[in-house]
Amino acid sequence: MKPSLSAEETPLFKIFSDDFLFSMPAVQRPYSWTTEEAGELLDDLLDYIEHYNITEKTVSRASEPYFLGSIVLVKGTSPTAQVLDGQQRLTTLTILLAVLRDYLSEDYADDISKMIVQKGNKMLGTTDTYRLKLRNRENYFFQYYIQKNSGTTKLSSQVAVNTDSEKIIRDNAIYFVERLNEIEVEKVKTLPSVIATLCYIVVVSTPSFDSAFRIFTVLNDRGLDLMISDIFKAKVLGDVIEENQDEYTKKWEDVEVSLGRERFNKLFEHIRMIIQKRKGSANIKDEYENIFLEVSGEKFIDEILIPYSEAYLKLVDYRMYFGDNPRLLKLLSLLNRIDNNDWMPPAIYYLKNFKNDFEKFLIRLEILAGTSMVLRKNFNWRMSRYSQLLREMSSGIDILNSKSSLDVKPGDKYELLDKLNGDVYIDLKDTSRRYILLRLDSLLTTGQPYYDQSVITVEHVLPQNPKEDSEWNELFEEPERYIHKLGNLVLLTRKKNSQAKNYDFNKKKRSYFQTKNGISSFAITTQVIQETEWTPKVLQKRQEKLIAMISKAWELNVQYQISSVENEKDIIFYISGPRNAEAQALNEENGFMVLKGSSFAQGTSDSFSRSNQALRDSLIKNNKLINKDEKLILVENYTFDSPSAAASVVLGRNANGRTEWRNEEGKSFANFTNFEVGNE
Repeated sequence: MKPSLSAEETPLFKIFSDDFLFSMPAVQRPYSWTTEEAGELLDDLLDYIEHYNITEKTVSRASEPYFLGSIVLVKGTSPTAQVLDGQQRLTTLTILLAVLRDYLSEDYADDISKMIVQKGNKMLGTTDTYRLKLRNRENYFFQYYIQKNSGTTKLSSQVAVNTDSEKIIRDNAIYFVERLNEIEVEKVKTLPSVIATLCYIVVVSTPSFDSAFRIFTVLNDRGLDLMISDIFKAKVLGDVIEENQDEYTKKWEDVEVSLGRERFNKLFEHIRMIIQKRKGSANIKDEYENIFLEVSGEKFIDEILIPYSEAYLKLVDYRMYFGDNPRLLKLLSLLNRIDNNDWMPPAIYYLKNFKNDFEKFLIRLEILAGTSMVLRKNFNWRMSRYSQLLREMSSGIDILNSKSSLDVKPGDKYELLDKLNGDVYIDLKDTSRRYILLRLDSLLTTGQPYYDQSVITVEHVLPQNPKEDSEWNELFEEPERYIHKLGNLVLLTRKKNSQAKNYDFNKKKRSYFQTKNGISSFAITTQVIQETEWTPKVLQKRQEKLIAMISKAWELNVQYQISSVENEKDIIFYISGPRNAEAQALNEENGFMVLKGSSFAQGTSDSFSRSNQALRDSLIKNNKLINKDEKLILVENYTFDSPSAAASVVLGRNANGRTEWRNEEGKSFANFTNFEVGNE
């Protein structure tokens, strides 16, 4: 007899109920969703609440549920269920529920707790049982800090971890707490009900492990999109008249072969975005069913699939199609290094529908995609911006010669310049800092049209940990102000030995930055090799040059100035916060100067950035911040790179200085800032 198989759409309050007790089989990988994936889940839930204007009182009247995908279980008639697919979602949802339980009042906490733990029964002799059991290696940590009541309140970045998964669990819980602090209280109170009653998962279950594993293999090794494309094929070709089916079957399969199965399925995601011009739902199959109601099989293949596949192929196999155009090669090689491919649908659409100015379009698109990556714009933001761009192109707006969604907003330009002037190496993701250096390298050279090295690393000139007796300590009195700056970074094509990183400058050039034939693969590194010394003055000059170059390339020519006063230096800005933080500052041409006598917060938050912590520690070490009368006092004026850096170090937590520094009337620094964008 064949093992029974069921697939049922189930609300989360049933998923986290006595109907299921989840555990992880040995074949499961460790929990691996980072704050990026956890953040996207929370963003999607918040967007869903906002889109349907859901409140605590209207949850039961919501018109559409929110679909969270599917899970694959080995499960018989008892509640016990092994999770073959779905661990990441179930674990992340449990962490979010636990944070909400500990964050909200008891009348919420008791109900939320029931979704995390199955209560025991004294009459039946049963004890409390947690509904989700992770691998043995992380399960105790998960129970103590997440599933146990008040567990998340014990977490901080100092809590010791033994595995990468424990670290990720800890960091995700801390991240959720910080995010909830930023959300309106009423929306936070709405989240538990939305999660419990409006979020659905398709539960695919079978009592046979082999049967469940085959399903898991299909969904993960072949990929869910492959299954859907097969359904699309049957749907489209079934709509073609019988006498033409052989011809159109060949057309379909020719596209599939030219792209390869993986890229072929990716193309369907891009086509959906191009046609519907909005963020997709979790059920791409239903969305395509609606598309096919409007488009015949022949028309879909001839007018959509084939021409868009040709445009897509040119964008991903750009060296084959644009080998005679070094500028396009360089732009496309950079775009293909963006850590997401959300820019692809607008590029496909433009290449198919517009014959002129493709290079000009790509220049503008690269600016938008590159800056949004560095600023860590989330998936929902990107979908909104690129959807609007597609709508503008399809409506006939000249996006190259008028204000359009291709433009980076002045506020984002200011924020980006703030980041570029900060500690780039530790404040930005590895993909972002590497991309900035590659973009700068592309501006410095015409001899290398694209970047296809398998390994590219970002390295320091002034090392992170110079030896006490090295020349570095003589040249740099405050190395922490320079180490992680853009001007102190270079690119290498491979990792080198850790000892060489600390060599003095001339030896480091010869043995670390150069290859055996005495050259570097990157012009941005060759620049440094050509220097005879590496001093604060040389580093600062290079910093200014690099920022000027990328500002010109990315059109970051944003000028900001204090307005509506005769002398901007007359404005004193104030800031205060917990732990005796109370400071005054002036906006200066070379930075933001916190004034002597200001009191800094005693202690810092768990999420405080490493760069700000290092700067704060340096001020204390060099006796510029001293303990006096139970306060941490600044004994001399100190100029920070930006208002945000100043606010963060004063308050002992990450802060937006443009909104937190205020004048005596309570107006924020941002209110005194005028943005002017002009052409260079």
